[in-house]
Amino acid sequence: MRRKISFFMAIGMLAISITGCSLDDKKKGTGENSSQTNVEVNQNVNLDTDEYQLYTELFDLNNTISVQLEISQEELDKLQADYEYYDDMESKSPIYRLVDKVIISVGDKVYEIEEVGIKLKGNTSRVPVYDEETGELNLSHYKLSFNETFDKEEYYGSDVKYWATEEERQARKDRRFATLKDLEIKWNKNYDYTYIRELYANEIFREAGVLAQKVNVCSFGINGENYGVVNIYEPVDEIFIEKNLPQEDWGGDLFKCEWTNRPANYVKNSVSYGIEDEDAAMFYNYDLKSNKKESTFESIIGLLDTLDNKNITVEEFESKVDKDYLMNFLAASYFVGNPDDMRNNYNNHYVYFLPSTGKAIFIPYDTDRCLGITYHWNPDGTGLTAMSPFTDETSNPWMGQSNPLVLKTILEDGFYVEDYKNALAKVASSELWKIEKFEEYYEKAKTNYETLVTPTIEFANMDHQFNFSLDGTYTTGDECNMSFEEYVTRKMETYNEEIK
Repeated sequence: MRRKISFFMAIGMLAISITGCSLDDKKKGTGENSSQTNVEVNQNVNLDTDEYQLYTELFDLNNTISVQLEISQEELDKLQADYEYYDDMESKSPIYRLVDKVIISVGDKVYEIEEVGIKLKGNTSRVPVYDEETGELNLSHYKLSFNETFDKEEYYGSDVKYWATEEERQARKDRRFATLKDLEIKWNKNYDYTYIRELYANEIFREAGVLAQKVNVCSFGINGENYGVVNIYEPVDEIFIEKNLPQEDWGGDLFKCEWTNRPANYVKNSVSYGIEDEDAAMFYNYDLKSNKKESTFESIIGLLDTLDNKNITVEEFESKVDKDYLMNFLAASYFVGNPDDMRNNYNNHYVYFLPSTGKAIFIPYDTDRCLGITYHWNPDGTGLTAMSPFTDETSNPWMGQSNPLVLKTILEDGFYVEDYKNALAKVASSELWKIEKFEEYYEKAKTNYETLVTPTIEFANMDHQFNFSLDGTYTTGDECNMSFEEYVTRKMETYNEEIK
């Protein structure tokens, strides 16, 4: 079945905006994963809508997913020029270039979306479309925008799009695919030969009662060439919040938290907050992603001020942070073992402030270094398998723990050591922590994508053959990833020793 989504189809079976549904049509959900937290984790859309059904199918590992782009050479060259221009000013391009058509296959269903925006994605992982020395294609991370209007003259110049009516422009702004405004695409730069570890890590977070974006495996290509197998991600945005929280908690401040020139460690005098401006090369540890016109930043300021108090009480802490949710987040993070996360490198997460309580919750992001991935970066030499769940160290031996969300809660004399132990025990006993369950997920991916995994062209930044494999060799060097089995075995040895 093949369906075409043109620019004027903003409302209908394949273009229903979550925010466009009437509030009475929302289903609140039961919050089954939230028994140990004050946060009610839901699926908060009308489950009968075709758009939500398509969303669930898009991120179902049982389905074979394909994303194919048709884009002119001229637009690819503009992507390259954008990269070079903004890279020279130590920034990253905000400009979406025009994809003539995106063809997305979900099982046996095929959808065509015309005039889609595309831009390069990533911070340290961002690379140009073409290798700057050889001119050969690179494998790159991309972000697709289904609702880009291409009408900003300072970006598009003579190519700017003029809309016949404001209604048509608004229809484009309202356009969604599978409930999503955007879709993130990342190539397998850490050579996870299973291709499912980040997907699986987010399953671990969700089972623990933590909000985490959906991830799936996908074949990817541009202009008829097979680029191999990638991962696709739903964005963490207002739509994500509305899917996962009750209506009373929509509309809060959402911040993306990451390194700029300093760590996002929640130490008041060490961090920055604001709204990033790529054109001015202005970036912040806490980059506001919602309420950009209304927010006064009181949410993040209040949290930082409270955490800055050396004599903070439990009551004061709990007035700003959902502590049960935080325990679930830290416990799942420990077992996922990402050295580049909130605890270890003060990076790669979101903080969201619940309007109903004013409290902060945390959302993992960019967990591609997880569950034994050590390729090209193994800072502690063990893939975090030897790190105690109660350590005051970080993944980088030179950087001691400074995050008050960790120091004041789960370390010696912390507020919630016993709660943390209970949260750890639940993750450790999860079915997802069993090797046979991981292999079950892997076999699904292998069945669907093994014949698609090898690209039809050579890429300048691809220095290993791509394949599916459950093989993995533990190493203290930089060239290999350990197997999931070895990671779990080593992690549990450390965990069992530390909780005695």
